[in-house]
Amino acid sequence: MFMESTDIRERRRPGARKDPEADRLILETAHRLLRELGYDRLTMDAVAREAGVARTTVYRRYKDKADLVSAAIDTLRMPARRSSSGDVRRDLVAQLDSVRRNYGVSLAGTLLMEEPYNPRLLELFRERMVTPQRGIVAETIRHGIERGEIRPDVDVERILDLLLGAFFAAVFAGGRPGPDWPEAIIDALWPALAARQARRL
Repeated sequence: MFMESTDIRERRRPGARKDPEADRLILETAHRLLRELGYDRLTMDAVAREAGVARTTVYRRYKDKADLVSAAIDTLRMPARRSSSGDVRRDLVAQLDSVRRNYGVSLAGTLLMEEPYNPRLLELFRERMVTPQRGIVAETIRHGIERGEIRPDVDVERILDLLLGAFFAAVFAGGRPGPDWPEAIIDALWPALAARQARRL
């Protein structure tokens, strides 16, 4: 009599309870391997092996690699909410420093390369990381306008491009910038941003 293997029976068992710890290990491992190996070299078998779970544990949860990677990206933490120190310039420095320390440049590059084949992955990364980060900095700029610290006629979207784009330019030129970099960038842009009464001589 033919008997199914344990792996096949496990995959087919309806209503099987999923282990939250296995979920965490799978997604954390997928995220790490995506950064280290890139999308092409990442495999579901490698994720299972590195996470220390059975292959069927991964395949029960995710239909293919794109499904797994999408889930891993969806677990990325949203940027911290805007803090208000009472000094908009200081808040912008702090937010740019948060980008410098935490932004996943290698992951962004991997997803840009994969965009022609799996555009949803980059779209999801934008939803989880890029758009919320821009929103936080934009809120700080608008708060500065309301308080009279930043010129009311600034183009907020273009300022966001300059601030966040400066980070990628620095990374491409010489790697992730050091801790003095955020204040240097804000110092360079502040004369163009500041309302007359807020400009530093």
